[in-house]
Amino acid sequence: MESAKKTPLHDKHASKGAVFGETGGFFLPKNYGDPEKEVKTVRESVAIIDISSRGKLILSGPDHIKFLQGMLTNDVKEKKPGTGVYAAILTPKGKMISDMRVFKNQDSVYMDTEPGMGGDVAELLRKFRLSYKAEMLDVTEDYCVLHTCGHGCGEFITERLGIGTEQMNEYDHRTCDEATVMKLNRTGETGFDILFENRRAREIWDLFLEDPSAPELAGHEALEILRIEAGIPTYGKDMDISTIPIEAGIWNALDFEKGCYVGQEVIARIKWRGRVNWHLAYFASQQDGCALPGDTLWVEEKKVGRITSSTYSPTLGRNISIGYIRREFRNFRGEITARGEQCADKTPNTLEITEKPFYNRFE
Repeated sequence: MESAKKTPLHDKHASKGAVFGETGGFFLPKNYGDPEKEVKTVRESVAIIDISSRGKLILSGPDHIKFLQGMLTNDVKEKKPGTGVYAAILTPKGKMISDMRVFKNQDSVYMDTEPGMGGDVAELLRKFRLSYKAEMLDVTEDYCVLHTCGHGCGEFITERLGIGTEQMNEYDHRTCDEATVMKLNRTGETGFDILFENRRAREIWDLFLEDPSAPELAGHEALEILRIEAGIPTYGKDMDISTIPIEAGIWNALDFEKGCYVGQEVIARIKWRGRVNWHLAYFASQQDGCALPGDTLWVEEKKVGRITSSTYSPTLGRNISIGYIRREFRNFRGEITARGEQCADKTPNTLEITEKPFYNRFE
């Protein structure tokens, strides 16, 4: 495996005391000394998180929308430029290859994927492009992305970039000379991705972070806590190639009127005539130890599910988890035990199903 890359902002983060870790092939800040404090900053004010490792694709050409309509689970054709959708790409059997945020421009589409997924998605789209006149560019290494989140982040962006954010809905995006601003929910707080070319990295950093009124910085450990608190499933952890989107409850990624796309027949059949055996669920525990990803869920001696993500929530003051539960236990309100099959000495956790999300103030 190739060494992880440094972004143009690596030295800037280091000067702020960042502890680095690898994500999606890039060295990015894990934390700045205290992840729980960074979580609190997002919940109480405004923070900035460097998410430059996310996959970044640009699709253009005369047939790019027609091509995407046959590949994605959601409708891009009917969206106006400056708006967007959440979508997925599926196998013919309806299993998820990747999810993505799709932003429609006048003559192109920008696609945001999980870290490390951009190249795979680009390769897949090129493979299925066939006779369509569409060009796919993987620009993951050419752009940086800062996610600005928390109460008041919209006003901060307007002040620094001159882009009005007050009327923006989720997936709306606006561009100025320096950057593109995209409204997204990554933490349960109002948030915006700031996308800009590498050559503008120092300029954007200075504009956003080099004065006494600048927001605090948060790392990826805080981001993981925040997204679990917000009940947001992520591909590679809570969804993978074995997942049907309906199992994960991502109905906002599905359109049932747009016509055919790869995997559409399976999704439509489940929607109108069938059901899935597994459902994404949310669990809470008052115990000291977290249930861990990979732990099996039990009701008495019956195996009923598994944990996919977990954390201690400093916002809620308890341990929370995301996972899957069998259909017949979806509304179960008794105690569920979580234990690792390979950890005989691990004390089992007692969980209960809770409502999704644990926390949400996104507007």
